[in-house]
Amino acid sequence: MKLPMKLLLPATLLVFLATTVFSQAANLEERIYNATQILEQRQGSADPIPGEIFANARGVAICTILKGGIGIGGQGGEGIVMVHHLGQSGARVWRAPSAFNISGASIGAQLGFSTTKYIIILNTENAVGQFVNNGKMKWDATAAGTAGDDTVVEGQSTRELEQRAVLIYRDSGGLFGGATLGGSSIDTKNEINQGFYGPHVYIRDILEGRVPAPRAADRLYELLNTGR
Repeated sequence: MKLPMKLLLPATLLVFLATTVFSQAANLEERIYNATQILEQRQGSADPIPGEIFANARGVAICTILKGGIGIGGQGGEGIVMVHHLGQSGARVWRAPSAFNISGASIGAQLGFSTTKYIIILNTENAVGQFVNNGKMKWDATAAGTAGDDTVVEGQSTRELEQRAVLIYRDSGGLFGGATLGGSSIDTKNEINQGFYGPHVYIRDILEGRVPAPRAADRLYELLNTGR
């Protein structure tokens, strides 16, 4: 059966996204390296994320997303998520990274392609759950308790920012508290995790701290713990 052109374009776009973005990092170590570079660039800029934001976060997701299309937009990308749990000492401890992919339709008509790097601060357990639950799900940023639209929230105090369920920083500049990722599908990549940690490691092992912090993430932990 021949697909109508209005369906063929999105289908072609998804194939392009899958082969272009998802193939960039062959393993978790590469994803950790990419995430470290993204965070290091932000923290070394004139507008770093305040250390208090990381200290009080419940988790952080760092990813690269390709958006584009002709008439109808699509997006696809990959990244890692790390949860921030209370340790035995009563202080919060960053767990080991877990891999995820993201895909879906972008908001509004679009012509051409663009790559954007995101640092997503997760301030509630529900927000963390959107990235770490096994399998695919739809993530609607508004439903997750953010500001709604792409409302610029620069100038607000750190305390005010911490009240938001999700804070989205992106490399194109500015801090946005809205639904910049729209309704996306988050897919936990167990095969990527197991290729790095071992064949019998599942996401619950990572979340519950049974997976030691990898040496490959030393610099990433340093950035998250000190802000620089």
